Amino acid sequence: MIEKTNYITKYIPNVLTILSLTSGFSSIRFSMEEKWQIAIYLILLASIFDFFDGWFARKLKKDSNFGAELDSLSDFVSFGVAPSILIFLWSTSLLGPIGWGTTLFFVICSSLRLARFTADIYITNKPIDHNEYFTGIPSPAAAGLLLLPILFFLEFNFNFFSNAYLNLINCIVIGFLMISKIPTISVKNININNKYNPWVLIILIIICIGLASKLWLTLIILFIFYIFSIFYTIYKNVIVN
Repeated sequence: MIEKTNYITKYIPNVLTILSLTSGFSSIRFSMEEKWQIAIYLILLASIFDFFDGWFARKLKKDSNFGAELDSLSDFVSFGVAPSILIFLWSTSLLGPIGWGTTLFFVICSSLRLARFTADIYITNKPIDHNEYFTGIPSPAAAGLLLLPILFFLEFNFNFFSNAYLNLINCIVIGFLMISKIPTISVKNININNKYNPWVLIILIIICIGLASKLWLTLIILFIFYIFSIFYTIYKNVIVN
């Protein structure tokens, strides 16, 4: 019975990774149909699966090089290709070849970011992002920042956020941040003192209520906080040190 359970549990992380991959790839289909909200929902769903595949892999101690490769492939599709296609079809396609060029730039930066992550596993036997900070913006966060203008548009219905040049600049900046070596906060590796656990729980409850009631606005607030965290980590690790 124990052997059967172990046989089943060892596949859980990879199944979740495949679900993340299929969610991200399906997002591309709905972007092509101009069903923007569904496309975003699927990218969000991919991020949930992406979080839990790593969580289960660590808890079940089922880390593997195969899982790392599959996860990188999934992240490339779900957080590199899918969001860039969405933004291109929604906004930057108006710029023609230039808009497509920035889409390719974002995809290339995403692939380089993930390749650096995976290669370091083979070199050091642990990812470069194993500590408190990521090196550069991770691809899921980059996808969220890339989608920030359309989140503003969906929440406030301001045409300004669909401006092709605004999204072009956003795409280029985020692409560079992905392949940069600036430290960015890693939520999964933050060590929180037990005495703060009640406050953490309250914050998580507030976030869950916000996501359930005002999804776009809550995501906007979360990504704005993330942008501020980038400046904080740069100040703490680059300027101060």
